[in-house]
Amino acid sequence: MYTIHADGKVMYAPNLVNEGYGVLSPKLTVELNKAGSLEYILPPNNVIYDNVKKLKTIITAYQDDDEIFRGRVLHDDGDFYRKKKVYCEGELSFLLDSQQRPYTFQGDVPELFRKYVEGHNARVDPEKQFEVGEVTVTDPNNYINRENKNYAKTLDEINENLIDTHGGYLRVRSSGGKRYLDLVEEYGSINSQVIEFGKNLLDISEYITAEDVFTVLIPLGAEQQDEDGNSIGRLDITSVNDGKDYIEDETAIALFGRIEKTEIWEDVTIASNLLTRGKEYLKKGIEMAVTLTIKAVDLHLLDVNTERIRLGDMVRVVSVPHKLDKYFLCSKIVYDLVNPDKTEFTFGITFSTMTEKQINSVKAAQSTASSAQNSANSAQDSANQANQAVEKVEIVISQMPTDYVKTSTFEDYKKEVDKKISTVYRYKGSVANYAALPIVNREVGDTYNLLDNGANYAWTDSGWDKLSETIDLSGYAEKDDVPAKVSDLENDSGYMTGTEVAAGYVDKDTYNALVKRVRILEGGET
Repeated sequence: MYTIHADGKVMYAPNLVNEGYGVLSPKLTVELNKAGSLEYILPPNNVIYDNVKKLKTIITAYQDDDEIFRGRVLHDDGDFYRKKKVYCEGELSFLLDSQQRPYTFQGDVPELFRKYVEGHNARVDPEKQFEVGEVTVTDPNNYINRENKNYAKTLDEINENLIDTHGGYLRVRSSGGKRYLDLVEEYGSINSQVIEFGKNLLDISEYITAEDVFTVLIPLGAEQQDEDGNSIGRLDITSVNDGKDYIEDETAIALFGRIEKTEIWEDVTIASNLLTRGKEYLKKGIEMAVTLTIKAVDLHLLDVNTERIRLGDMVRVVSVPHKLDKYFLCSKIVYDLVNPDKTEFTFGITFSTMTEKQINSVKAAQSTASSAQNSANSAQDSANQANQAVEKVEIVISQMPTDYVKTSTFEDYKKEVDKKISTVYRYKGSVANYAALPIVNREVGDTYNLLDNGANYAWTDSGWDKLSETIDLSGYAEKDDVPAKVSDLENDSGYMTGTEVAAGYVDKDTYNALVKRVRILEGGET
């Protein structure tokens, strides 16, 4: 039986409707990493009709003795007959009521999560506070850097700086009269109930995509330098992976063939950590995202000895006509509190479920994070292409005198670099200063000019990256002003012997300035 309470007092109970404890069309939606919602129509004859206050009254819903929703009234609309159409939002929305102050952080994931929760608690009412609960999301290096010079909502900071980068789920639970906020890799447990065709499975719809699958990964880390500070390429895993710079999944290759992908982690400087990061990322590459929307009867409603289906549980779904017998992650439930047989369960499965025996390792597909990762990969691919162009030109330069480069070579290279840069950065306009840079609706490659110092900043995976500042070139001679005296040339090869530059060449300082623009694409210089 489902019930709804307001500040601990009964508002709705199906067996007490005639006594003033009724509501109309109650529908509850809960979803992983979402606040969730509860909607209903409150008639004027309800016993607590006048006692429900927007944003203040705490609304709870129960299935038998289990709490399945806790939140607050966001808005209500009354009609001519004084019926109120009420919309409630779940308690994760409480994290939108507090602002994190500007900060700079260095440490591990649990430390930052605690900082966010404690900062939230210091600025909200007691009924909106949380105890720091379980934190099982970690960083391979046990070390992250985060910074925000602006004021930001706590929930936004947690999503952007922890969940979007490291995965996991926010979970609220009650224990000992306290509300705990967890950040966990695995939300629920394996459920003993089976949803089965011809028994409690009423309807099923399926969506499948495998467009982003890869089966072989080449993980790369930070740029490395020799003792003289010269770049010697990126860190790879050959030293800790039997001399191979790649890792692969044999089962996935058997199904899909060899599909290679390169991924770069700028913050990884140790080969063993890079291998660990790569193995985790390869799991995402062999995920074939499958989403099922299932209408089923929760058999717990018919037999209390049957385990009820909870959000985040792994549930076995069996349907012979659909050739289906797999465990699925329950990622969303839409409860019809009046007609339980109309409750809808949304399940997501990943390809790793078909290739691994450990059900607990399965995670829900993170479509938003995948989209952001694809954008970052596209930008990185363009940067890698530009870097290859640099290396080709540097080979030519090494065969020339140390001070000058042929103008034709320089101009051809400049055109190629400008083309690469245009595919990586998108100019979005000018803002007053660094503090005025946008804090929402940013995409990798968005570039802004700062009016106060002329600097350019581009948005990357790790924040705003400074590209350049205004440089005074008034002291430099223009190309047309440089004399071209044939008598000063040593021979027909086109190289200078004195202090004047041949008209067909560009000084190497100018060339180096262009090279620096390419290095900036890689994040190697500022």
